[in-house]
Amino acid sequence: VPSPTEIVVTSENFKTVLHWQYPSVSETPHFIVQIKPYNLGHYKNVSTCVNTSAHFCDLSEEICDPYSSHWLRVKAVVGSQESEYVETNEFILQRHGKIGPPTLNLSRHDDKIVVDIYHHV
Repeated sequence: VPSPTEIVVTSENFKTVLHWQYPSVSETPHFIVQIKPYNLGHYKNVSTCVNTSAHFCDLSEEICDPYSSHWLRVKAVVGSQESEYVETNEFILQRHGKIGPPTLNLSRHDDKIVVDIYHHV
């Protein structure tokens, strides 16, 4: 069974998602995603991404500490066979995550202009 390819972690405004590609196969492939936080020291399953048929996994609830290192890996399961895990490089939210600009809302009240700024966090 081939392993997933093009493993990429994206993170914008604290929404962190692992994406991967997989070739077409006769049966529907399912995937298992695991995470290894630095302080844990070993891999554990991401409960929302065990036997998923999606080609992505939302890790926003798993990666909360912006300064801690995390490693991610994913494998494919097709029928009774499974691939090798494919591991990402180290991911640190503070270093690799992006924060977009705040949303602005301008309004006029009599002779005043009011600027409301909404942060994404």
